[in-house]
Amino acid sequence: MKQRMYNTFFRILKNKTLAKTLSNIGHTMLVCYYMIARLFLKKKSELTYDDACKIMQNCSKKTNMEADCINKKPNKDLSIIVPAYNAEKTIRECIDSVIKQITDIEYELLIINDGSKDKTGQLVLEYTDEHIVLIEQENRGFSGARNRGIDESTGRYIMFLDSDDMLADGCIDRMMKSIIKEDADIVQGNYYSFVDKNGNYSYSQLKAGVYTEEEDIIANPGYPWAKIYKRELFDNLRFPLDVWFEDTIVCMLLFRMCRKLVVIDDVVYAWRINPNGITQNARKSRKCIDHYWVMEYVLERAEKIGLPNDELQYNLVKSHMSTLLYRRISLMSEDVIESAFVMACDMLDKIRPQNYEGNQRKIERDIETAFKTRNYKLWKLASFIV
Repeated sequence: MKQRMYNTFFRILKNKTLAKTLSNIGHTMLVCYYMIARLFLKKKSELTYDDACKIMQNCSKKTNMEADCINKKPNKDLSIIVPAYNAEKTIRECIDSVIKQITDIEYELLIINDGSKDKTGQLVLEYTDEHIVLIEQENRGFSGARNRGIDESTGRYIMFLDSDDMLADGCIDRMMKSIIKEDADIVQGNYYSFVDKNGNYSYSQLKAGVYTEEEDIIANPGYPWAKIYKRELFDNLRFPLDVWFEDTIVCMLLFRMCRKLVVIDDVVYAWRINPNGITQNARKSRKCIDHYWVMEYVLERAEKIGLPNDELQYNLVKSHMSTLLYRRISLMSEDVIESAFVMACDMLDKIRPQNYEGNQRKIERDIETAFKTRNYKLWKLASFIV
């Protein structure tokens, strides 16, 4: 919450010192309010799991997210996969940022034209660069486009690039040299974000190093981009179909399958923030419920892949089912929000390790208590404050 308050104040005031001061004051006041209010939040939710499931299904029905895995024999170093839907305004910048790279790496640039209604496909066909492969398909969304790219790819390593983003100069060479040198499963680079109209740039500050402990690996950003992956990670895994928040598989599955991750200092990626994109507008749509359905999917996939149902997984799921879930569904009706909470309680009951103690922070303990006792109002308040 403090970081979100800081971001809001800075966006309005354009002054880091003042934004930090106001966010500190505001967060302190919220925590004081919370410490008093929590004492009066004792009531258990009376909504049953079956009724909650019906309400959730009526709001946004759970779909079949499974996708077949087609794996071609690798014959190139790197496959760069670009899902493109109505991307005529940005696709040239995206492609140019790749083909201008100076590198000896043998790569292919797979543009998946995902049923675009504009000139995206025509613009791609104007290029004669031998690295570019245009693949046309009916609209299947981000997941369907990325999955098609994986199916068609022939690289020993895989990278995802969104059609409104760009690679920074030297990205391919620096990332590939690092992942090959360390024989890592994933390499992560720094990135900067920007919005076209205001020209403000914000840079990530990731700690460079070689990480082999699972707790250190999952601490990295869960975006699918600004990374290169060993293709073996996708041998039996694809993005869940027809849902939002499909990239949840990065933190919940790919990071947990990863045995070595390298983070490099270099800025490798330019992330264009789209004010009209899913990330910015998810709370206004019933599809925000997909956050819960995707979590069911990744738990099923984790079991099939053979990932352990341990404390680390429990903490990951709990973090998704508290602050993140509430933030994404907070504009839904009260019965939908409570239904999502009740179903999350059931999900966590099934995977909670024996003798689980968890985080010792007061608010974190309250969230755990809320899930165990079905205390809906305590969960709402604590999830809002964190």
